[in-house]
Amino acid sequence: MGLMLFSLFAIHPVSAADYTPKDIPLNSDEAKARFKADLEWYLNYGHFVISNGPYILEMYSPENLYLKLVKFNGQRNTFNDDPKLPKDGYADVVEYQGVQNPENVILQIAKGEYDLGLFAFGANKYQGLGSDVLSKLNLYKSASSSVELTINPYKDPDKDAPIVTVGDNVYFNPFAIREVRFAMNWLISRNYLIQNIYQGSGAPALSGITPSDPAAKYFEPVYQALKFTADGNEALALQMIDEAMQKAKEQVAKYNHKLEKKDDGLWYFDDQPVTVKFVIRTEDERKDVGLYIADLLEKKVGFKVDRMLLDRQKASEIVLDKPITTYEWNLYTGGWGAGGLGSMYPDWQIYYWYSPLGYYPNYIDPRHEPEVTVEDALKYIGDGSVAAGLQKLQTKYYTSEESLGPILNWTTREIGYILLMTQYTDPATNTTIVLNNPDQYWDFQKIGMTAGLMESIRIFLVEQWEFYPVNKERVTDIISDDSIGIASRWSIMSAKTPDKHLKVAQFASTGALFMSAFNPIGGISDVYSTRLWNLIHDTGGTINFDGIYVPYRCKWTLEKGEFTVPDDAVIYNQTQGWIAAHKGETANAKVTVTCDLGEWHNGVKMTIDDIKYYIAFYYAWAFQDTPDDPYYDSSLSDAAATLQTYLGFQFTDDGYVVYGNYVHPFADDLTAGNYIMYPSLPWELYWTMGELVANGDAYGASSKYSFSSSGEGLLQLDLLTKQHVNDLAAVIQKISGINLDDLTKTTTTTSSQGQTESPTTTTGGGEGSNTTTYVVVGLVIIIIAAATWYFAKKK
Repeated sequence: MGLMLFSLFAIHPVSAADYTPKDIPLNSDEAKARFKADLEWYLNYGHFVISNGPYILEMYSPENLYLKLVKFNGQRNTFNDDPKLPKDGYADVVEYQGVQNPENVILQIAKGEYDLGLFAFGANKYQGLGSDVLSKLNLYKSASSSVELTINPYKDPDKDAPIVTVGDNVYFNPFAIREVRFAMNWLISRNYLIQNIYQGSGAPALSGITPSDPAAKYFEPVYQALKFTADGNEALALQMIDEAMQKAKEQVAKYNHKLEKKDDGLWYFDDQPVTVKFVIRTEDERKDVGLYIADLLEKKVGFKVDRMLLDRQKASEIVLDKPITTYEWNLYTGGWGAGGLGSMYPDWQIYYWYSPLGYYPNYIDPRHEPEVTVEDALKYIGDGSVAAGLQKLQTKYYTSEESLGPILNWTTREIGYILLMTQYTDPATNTTIVLNNPDQYWDFQKIGMTAGLMESIRIFLVEQWEFYPVNKERVTDIISDDSIGIASRWSIMSAKTPDKHLKVAQFASTGALFMSAFNPIGGISDVYSTRLWNLIHDTGGTINFDGIYVPYRCKWTLEKGEFTVPDDAVIYNQTQGWIAAHKGETANAKVTVTCDLGEWHNGVKMTIDDIKYYIAFYYAWAFQDTPDDPYYDSSLSDAAATLQTYLGFQFTDDGYVVYGNYVHPFADDLTAGNYIMYPSLPWELYWTMGELVANGDAYGASSKYSFSSSGEGLLQLDLLTKQHVNDLAAVIQKISGINLDDLTKTTTTTSSQGQTESPTTTTGGGEGSNTTTYVVVGLVIIIIAAATWYFAKKK
């Protein structure tokens, strides 16, 4: 089938001139027409969110916490007939109103003032409403949210002691001590949280694989081996912390500092109380969770706690937008919620939550390097014996110390990588480990989870059971899911109302609807912006309700085996252009991909160039070609890992044939998903955004921009913020030679709503969700990022 499809299309010859950041065909008639259409869009809507999904972003008023989507009626087809994965939305108009006190909004939903609420509460919140209110609501259960404790483990890298130097000040960071972090797993009683704070509406989460996750059963041996319990063990925790602090006294003394516990029960560093800066989110139960933990630390452990009670915007500015080296926080009550359906396979969780390659504790360098090796972890649970440790984990593939070989020295960095990429070459021994067996896969999962839990950078606490409120009379049909309720794009697309107008109340803390900057390269990392983005853009494939990756805007034929990479199969190199870098090499997978090339929201026809230049964009930005390469973003390391699995592309009229060396050990859908590349913006926007970020000064930009970071003098690019889009419009004008004065608005919209001085958010992340991030490249990024639980969706 793959060969037959392949024979139907001519292969486009590719040269280095086809795309480089400095050599794109900008003077072609097609390019000028595209630039003109983009600028007209900007004049009409005040933003550059031009995509290809079922809805257009017509109006955004961040100061009013208001957003309006209208149905896109342009050319757009899908390759899937599953009624649960509809092509089009039912509603012609979807209005979002941010609400800061969602408890009060439940009554408005019952009255029909809103059709549904994109916020969920435990059953206890609804119990006191009365039968007259409840009779007007349908409640849709979700078990997709979780709460965890994120920990800042930073210490001065040149010192063998848990101290942090910031300017002229020196601090003691107790959580730079791994044993103190690890002890938190016993200090906190998860059952106390469930019973007293969540009123029974939840379950204890001993890791990021929460009880409702399809893979939860595989990790029970890990918790048993570590002797984790939902009740905790306060006496053990205090003993562990005290022993670690006694050891730290000797460490800091080497640097002429003093650590001691005084008669008042508090620890002191250089005669000042050891103070824990605890960022506690205030919008939900995390406030009470944080205060409970703070009391334990202060009253039981002896650390003074600075209880920093903050909403999500202020919290993310401190925790997520700055490097951990600024040492502005120690602990954070993180929350994660699903932005899409969940995959059957937990390929990315260890990588993302427990590895420095992922969100550990955020995307901004420098990141903590894990201390716990596989050998350390197995000996810990095996009372000094690696073999006994393997036995406790009930491994089937690795059953002896000898069978592990170089893996003994690995940490969650290497294990997270191999779980995603299926192979890893150990640099110390030059041994390549290939993941090609289901037993081996689950062994790595359990070993990696053990090491990650012992590292304790992130400590999961609770899986929440919540209910979304929907007006029973107004919404007559809606697609829901047992795990995530109505938190997927398919729910909003399917919601039927009598007037085809859907009014959504979305939870929004003070200041913004979103927590992250709205750009699909390094932003859109919180659950709120992800859910919206999933209605605005389409993906090549998507996770279905069975947890399988299936065709959507692209379809494919997968062939596994040994294939010789053809001479005309190319990858992109920033300095050389498209090159046949792997011709003649052996590939393990060949995927023939056909995509629907419909219309962009601005009416421009998609072409194969949109796919080709999208791929080239990520090759350019994921790899650092020179030490000062302006076309490089370090946050795209996961994209770089995926791109390295590609050995060459042959482009067709509406897709490509790709050769690669990634093969999932047993899931063909995830193998294929690794190779699906489908853009969410027109090629010229990727390119002009890149120019603004890399060479903004040359275009007279008002500030310096980054795709993934923000800080003093640096803004994270946001396609909804007036200053940012104005600068991007200036880049487009200079490149194209088009003057805005020569253009006129072609539609009647309140574009000033979109061009507000207030940023949508210039934060660098939100907290998470087990889903998708949302949106980078490849299996690890596109499948999961576009449609899985808990990827980068911060809540």
